[in-house]
Amino acid sequence: MNHSNMPENWKRLIRYPVLALVALGLAHVAVAQDRFIDGFPDVPYLDIIEVVLGEPMVFDTASGTVAEVSIQFSAPASTVLSEYGTALSGLGWTCTKTARQLSCLRDTNIVQLTPTNTGGEAVTFILRLEPRQ
Repeated sequence: MNHSNMPENWKRLIRYPVLALVALGLAHVAVAQDRFIDGFPDVPYLDIIEVVLGEPMVFDTASGTVAEVSIQFSAPASTVLSEYGTALSGLGWTCTKTARQLSCLRDTNIVQLTPTNTGGEAVTFILRLEPRQ
C-alpha cells in the first residue's frame, strides 16, 4: 500500500494502532474516574449504585462539612464494602473494613459506609462524610 498521499497523522495511526487504542482507553478511564456522588466530591459513583435515595443532606459545622445520603446498591453488602474500600484507597483514603461498616480516613475527614438494610435484593447504605474527631 502506498502511504505517500496520506497525511502524516494517519501514517502514525496506521503504524501505531495499539498506541491509539491505549490512548482512547485511557481517555475513557479518566472520564469514568471523574464521576462522583453529589455532595461527596471525593467519593466515586461506582457502577454498583442502583439509586441515590433523595438529595444529600450537607451542612457546615465549626470543625468542617458534614454530609449524609442513603444509597441503594445492586450488589450484596460485602461486595459494596469491598469495592468502595478498593476505590477509596485508590484515591488516597486509608480504609478499615468490618463485616458491617467501611470507615476511611484522609486528611481531616472520615467517610463511613454503613448498611441500614441488607436483606432482600436491594441493599441500602448510609454514606456519611464528617470531620475527623
